[in-house]
This record gives sequence, C-alpha cells and structure tokens, in this order.
Amino acid sequence: MTPEEQSVVRGCRAVLLDFDGPVCSAFAGYPAPQVARDMMVRSAEAGVSISVEAGAETDPMKVLRYLFEVAPERQAESERMLRDAEVLSVAEASPTPGAVEFMKACKETGRPLAVVSNNSPEAVTAFFDEHCLTKLIDGVFGRSRESPELMKPHPHLLELALKELSIRPATCLMVGDSETDIEVAKAVGMPVVGYANRPDKAERFHTLGSNVVTEDMVELAAVVRAELSQS
Repeated sequence: MTPEEQSVVRGCRAVLLDFDGPVCSAFAGYPAPQVARDMMVRSAEAGVSISVEAGAETDPMKVLRYLFEVAPERQAESERMLRDAEVLSVAEASPTPGAVEFMKACKETGRPLAVVSNNSPEAVTAFFDEHCLTKLIDGVFGRSRESPELMKPHPHLLELALKELSIRPATCLMVGDSETDIEVAKAVGMPVVGYANRPDKAERFHTLGSNVVTEDMVELAAVVRAELSQS
C-alpha cells in the first residue's frame, strides 16, 4: 500500500464494511452456484417460468433479482430460500485473515464500523454471534426482504448506515471486494478500499477509481493498527 493510500485509510472517521469477502466467505458451507441452481429449480417446481439464460446464472443475488422481476408475488419465498441458504452456509465460514484484527483496530482507534451487505442481515448477525464479534460492530445493514432492487450498487444500504452513524460520506471509508462496492462508494462520494482477494480484481478496481487497493486484510489492519503505536 502506498503512502497516499495509507493516508486515505487513516484519514477516515468511520468504516462501512462489506461482509462476503472482507469478513468471511459467505457461501463457504453452501457454494453460491449450488444455491443459485437450487433457487431456480425450486422456483420452477412452483410454476415460475425460467429462461434458459437465467437458468445458467451462478450468482444467488442475481437470481433473487431475476425472480423478483418475473414472479414478484413470490418475493417472500424467494427471499426465504436465499436467507436460509446463507444462514446455513455461514455456519461453516471462518473469518477472513486480518478481518478481526481490522475490526479491532477500528474499535480501538474510535472509528465506528457498520456492515453493509447484500447478504441477509440474519446471516450476517448469525456469523458475528457465532464468532463472538458482535461487540466490534455498530450496526448491520443487510438486504431488504421486500425490495431486492435496493441491494448495492443502489446507495440505499450506505445511506442507511451513514444516517445511523451520523457521518458524512467524505469522512467515511467503504471496504469491499466487488465492483458494486466500488461503484456505490464512488456514487455517494465516499473513499473506498478495494479488497482484491483474487488476482484479477486489482486492475479492475484501479480502473473503477478505487482510492486504495489491497490484496490482504492483514495489511489493512496493520495500517490502522500502526496509528495505535504512534499515539
């Protein structure tokens, strides 16, 4: 991380943290492609007409959006299928290396930290409870049960978190591992760290204008923790 990138991280007063990736692998116990397939199969069995293209989708979030478009009357059931799969899956997930250290460093330096995730709030809460990490966060802002169109890159979740933390976007920092995280942070005027947990992500994040790119949450934690040693 360059000195300029370190300055961006240390200059924030609060943090919004994505869940799947920076905190854990949310589909560790129930792989995302299988979740997507199961959602489509169960929906088809219930009479929903599934296109060939949609039937090949491997992203459960995109499946949820699709089902909402073609069968909005079944949104409660579609959401339940994904929520139950996520809760089951996170029971097998472990914290991303460096994630706990990063959250602890934020807490120790007085930076409020909220989780903003397209995963269900029930799954996020279950993971934090299981690993006794709830005390490190100041809020969970997960996917709306009724309105999947409000998932990131829609700014809804970030706006809720900013309001709850009573902080302006420019003084907050978004940490995420997807293009949508970069896009939504830039849209609301918030500095953003792109967590490139795969080699192909770093270049894309730079192209999208990510203020900071790191391949390691341990590195991010060390940047914040260095502030403690200097105080």
